[in-house]
Amino acid sequence: MYLTLVFIVMIISGTFIVLRIQASETKKSEEQLKKYAEYIYEQIVLTYDNPDDFQGGFSDLNISGMSLRAMQGNIIDTKGQTIASTMTTDKQSFPSYYNSVVSTALSGTENFNATVKNADKNGSVKTWMSYGYPADIGGKLTYAIYVQMDKEELLANLMQTKQTLMLAVLLSLLLTCVLGLLFSNTITEPISILTRKSNMLAKGNLEQQIPVKSNDEIGQLTKSFNYMARELRKTLSNMENEKNKLEILVHNMTDGVLAFDESGFLIHANSVCNDMLEIEDHYFSLVDFLTMANLTRDDLKPNQINEVTLIRGEKYIGVSFIPYKSGATATAPEIGADGYNDIDGVVVVMHDITKLKLLDNMRKDFVANVSHEIRTPLTTIKSYAETLLDGALDDREIAIDFLNTINSEADRMALLAKDLLELSRLDNKQLTFHFETVNLIQLIEDAIRQNSILLNQKKQKIIFKEPLHPQMPVFVDPGRINQVLNNIITNAIKYSMDNARIIIEAEEDEYKYYVSIEDMGMGISKEDLGRIFERFYRVDKARSRAMGGTGLGLSIAKDIMEGHNGSIVAKSELGRGTTMILVFPKGSHPAL
Repeated sequence: MYLTLVFIVMIISGTFIVLRIQASETKKSEEQLKKYAEYIYEQIVLTYDNPDDFQGGFSDLNISGMSLRAMQGNIIDTKGQTIASTMTTDKQSFPSYYNSVVSTALSGTENFNATVKNADKNGSVKTWMSYGYPADIGGKLTYAIYVQMDKEELLANLMQTKQTLMLAVLLSLLLTCVLGLLFSNTITEPISILTRKSNMLAKGNLEQQIPVKSNDEIGQLTKSFNYMARELRKTLSNMENEKNKLEILVHNMTDGVLAFDESGFLIHANSVCNDMLEIEDHYFSLVDFLTMANLTRDDLKPNQINEVTLIRGEKYIGVSFIPYKSGATATAPEIGADGYNDIDGVVVVMHDITKLKLLDNMRKDFVANVSHEIRTPLTTIKSYAETLLDGALDDREIAIDFLNTINSEADRMALLAKDLLELSRLDNKQLTFHFETVNLIQLIEDAIRQNSILLNQKKQKIIFKEPLHPQMPVFVDPGRINQVLNNIITNAIKYSMDNARIIIEAEEDEYKYYVSIEDMGMGISKEDLGRIFERFYRVDKARSRAMGGTGLGLSIAKDIMEGHNGSIVAKSELGRGTTMILVFPKGSHPAL
């Protein structure tokens, strides 16, 4: 377009120049022809009275400041005959002129013609510029002076001018091409770079920067592009960071989060939902989930949270359905075109309340067990006391037997109260441990010795497999660990048959000590094994009470071991005995 514009301007300018030169030269030639005709009129026609002397007058014609090389003069009478001419001196060879210029001059009016073809004195046809001048004598038209100028020279000059202009046009176009390339690199190349970078930016490649090479409009546009790219990167980076924070927060929540759009399609779910719902994928709709919760979509209304409890196997899941609406909060439910409440989506939050349910059940069981454990001895004490008051007190033997029973039940209640108080202190972190470094082997031997009487009563035997290294230093409260060992050993003795063997073994690895106590008792079923450390839980309730247990010993032992940063593990099969494993950390100070 730039080259075309320059070419058109040059052609128009050149044409105008040529036309102006041609008009100027034509005007100049016309003036010269008119002056030449006036000289002929003044110096020949008016000077000589005899027409025969006109021819000789051309020889004496004095024309100052004019060149006669390309000009010819003729005097023509009223009959159109040439009576004098500069072309030849032979009157017989005078040319005759019959054209409009001559006719007009003979009619008394001067006339100019820029293009007339006539033969020269050599007989060659040339292009002339002619002028006719009416010559009157005494106010009477007598002659016509016809002069002409060779136009070939003018045409040659014009042609030379045209060639010069054409050469100038070509040079201008060449210069325009060079400058166009320079302008292209200066203007179009930055625009091309901007276009390419913008396309890359639109495709997601945000690392776009363009060097600024000028301070003009292109430079300002480049600066604006660079600023836009930086701000866009910053904005998207902030959005990505916020999104990542939200994703991390949602996916690391212990609660399950589901989000459904207005059509009921699942648009977001964190990984916790899989474990809670025990599914491998999330290809279900809001309607499916509502059906699972025994709800319908009509139950979902803006500004209203629906809470239900789902039971999935052994899990209890608290589910909250939270409808949301974009924009201003609706003050009243609206019915959309689909017949449902006008909501933009639903967020579902799921809480695993299994532990809470279990704790609640344990609390209820605990209250029931405590009530039962207290009521049973109280009933016995009351009934025996009433019996004594009714007259049995008079029978010394019966009275002593009843009083022994009352005393035994009172001791049982005291033991229960003591165990409950101890559990309460353990739960509230009020029980103080007095730590010191002792030999774990010595603690085990002391516990075995303390239970020797009970062993002899049942004719049982404890086999203690001592380790290769008799020293197992542990940093513990000796009294509390002795309590744990006594509880486990006592249980092993109680629930094993007479003449049974109880095997105690102490082992160690790089980080811990292990003490296992294996009996040959009745064993524990898989259903009961996971609950033996619960408070008041008994595998065989009737037999446990008959043996004087409160059902709190293992629970207290577990809490004591955990207070020493250790643990207690039970392994058992029904009918094959039970193995209790105590785990102690090595080191001088447990993490409390």
